[in-house]
Amino acid sequence: MALGQPGTGGGGGGGIDVLDWMDIRDSQGVPATRYQISTDDGGLFHPGDTVRSAVLNFEVQIWLFLQIPACEFVGFSAAYEWLAPFHRALTGVAESLTRQIATPQVLITAAAIGSFIVAVFVVRGYFARAATQVSFMLLVAVLAPVLLAEPLAEVLAPNGLLAQGRDLGISVAAGLHGDADPNPADQVEVMQAGLVDNLLRHPLQVLNFGHVVDRSPACRDAWSTTVLSGNDSNIREAMRNCGDSTAYERASNPTWGQVGSGLVIIFLSPLASLVLIMISFMIIRDGCYAIYHGFMTIFGFAAGGFIYGPTQTFLIRNIVDAFIATGRMAAYTIFLGVYTLFLNNMFLQAGS
Repeated sequence: MALGQPGTGGGGGGGIDVLDWMDIRDSQGVPATRYQISTDDGGLFHPGDTVRSAVLNFEVQIWLFLQIPACEFVGFSAAYEWLAPFHRALTGVAESLTRQIATPQVLITAAAIGSFIVAVFVVRGYFARAATQVSFMLLVAVLAPVLLAEPLAEVLAPNGLLAQGRDLGISVAAGLHGDADPNPADQVEVMQAGLVDNLLRHPLQVLNFGHVVDRSPACRDAWSTTVLSGNDSNIREAMRNCGDSTAYERASNPTWGQVGSGLVIIFLSPLASLVLIMISFMIIRDGCYAIYHGFMTIFGFAAGGFIYGPTQTFLIRNIVDAFIATGRMAAYTIFLGVYTLFLNNMFLQAGS
């Protein structure tokens, strides 16, 4: 994967400078903000081509402005960049809450209530319930000092629940794309680059040339290089030089059909992006759910786990819900990979 590094983008004119800070790049390392359509601008004696070229360029700029933030949001959610600013604050809040709740007085009181319930079970002859309650209290007493020493560590740690759920989902998604031994730490960038290819690069090539020119390695490299130059006429010449005369003729003779196709892309592409945004939002939502249930387990291990009834059920439910939220995150990440694969196949078949 020839992923470009930040700060290595090409010069030249064109592009959407206001979105450069996102540094969204495709699999060839080309910044998406440098993308542009290449058409014959016409001139004084060809006013029709001039109008069509201007309209096409305007449509492409609107389309890029809508799609680039969507690709950024996907990477933002899958890479857990949304969690980084709050990691230290959430950990500090959890530690403060633990110091306020997990005191010897609260522990002794909760244990006394739990022991009283055990005594009631024994007096009434419910020996099995009494044994279960004693076992549960002992389990909570053993786990509480470990988990309350670093609250939320099991959720927010680099190898905690959230990280494991993300790594599982990304690894499976990478396997769908043929990567048998993926590195989850790097795979987010690869996935985001694939989204740029599928949502921006390939559709733009289909609109401009009638097909995906990336099928030819020579034309793929030529397109990437000339887009970075910022000169749209160089793009057309590069297509002719790499042997794709069909692409050159299509770009040199813009039609109203291309203008119509541009309108269709503007209206339909956000629908594809909306699915991505929804999946990314669900990843963030389930991450927040896992953090919430992690906070709730503090109450359970500090006191509620010693008391028979709803409080113990509350502790168990929060532990289970934290794992379920992590599993949902992995599932949504896998679906993100499936959806990316679908888009890739769809646009590779377009214009064939």
